[in-house]
Amino acid sequence: MLEIKDLKVSFHTYSGEVQAVRGVNLRLEDGGVLAVVGESGCGKSVTAQSVLQLHDPTITQYKGGEILLDGQNLLGLSDKQMQKVRGKDVSMIFQDPMTSLNPTMTVGNQIMEVLLQHEKSAEGKKITRAQARERAIELLKMVRLPNAERRMNAYPHEFSGGQRQRVMIAMAMACSPRILIADEPTTALDVTVQAQIIELMKEMQKEHGTSIIIISHDMGAVASIAKTVAVMYGGLVVESGTVEDIFYRQEHPYTRGLLDSVPKAGQRRDQKLESIEGTPPDLVKPPVGCPFADRCKHCMQICKDYLPEETQLSGSHSCRCWLLDPECPQPRISSRKALKNGGKES
Repeated sequence: MLEIKDLKVSFHTYSGEVQAVRGVNLRLEDGGVLAVVGESGCGKSVTAQSVLQLHDPTITQYKGGEILLDGQNLLGLSDKQMQKVRGKDVSMIFQDPMTSLNPTMTVGNQIMEVLLQHEKSAEGKKITRAQARERAIELLKMVRLPNAERRMNAYPHEFSGGQRQRVMIAMAMACSPRILIADEPTTALDVTVQAQIIELMKEMQKEHGTSIIIISHDMGAVASIAKTVAVMYGGLVVESGTVEDIFYRQEHPYTRGLLDSVPKAGQRRDQKLESIEGTPPDLVKPPVGCPFADRCKHCMQICKDYLPEETQLSGSHSCRCWLLDPECPQPRISSRKALKNGGKES
């Protein structure tokens, strides 16, 4: 349904040109759920927002690649043409609902605004305000917001964080989009509410057949909802595959570092979590080699000098790492235990 090919996105800043996305390839199947994970600043949100072209055109430059929706390149559409895509074909839930919702408008009017712009009646005419209001109430009930009719007249500040996120989901689902992009949908929510939001998204996906791209650094949320996972670092996809590939057969040291930093069931209270030392690369002057080289325990000289090509490990699993090269002098690491032991086990 949606395919991103060799996408390159740069931002012009006072510090120089930030090469935020440096050749990303992603694929979303019809009815699928794709998770994009990685640290802050790795290019996850920039990639997702590029699908809807939400960046400021005065500082943003799409330097290459394609974003294909049913074979049509969205990067070739005008802003007027993109207005028909946004909300109707592709919708987005943003990180912070408090800053995404208009504080001067009731949530009911904000949902109705989306419906009045895109929806049509059975006769092919634009729906009336009364029809839009009725539909907005249905949407608030669908996301299980209590007292939906009364809360239609409430303002964003009168809702809790979890309730605002439900309103955002209602707005995003207003026109029954084919693709829903959720950018950190559970950020700043407590664990119970996070689980409720993820469960709600899973139900929406099953009931409406909506394809979902979820941007997250919460590996638990990813494991519970995604079918395929792409791991991003330094503006690149360093590993991608099914959930089983990434969680049980991961090959990239960065992917393993992410998984080792997550608390596990049965872990002792006095047992320290693993951490990835160092900081992400400066994308104003990105490294010529592997972006993870400076933080990798298995870094070789070739890692600093040349960017590794993607290695296809199976039909669904690919990884960008020099350790997978047949001529690599180091033994291939096949378990997270081996990584902790400095690569002594193969």
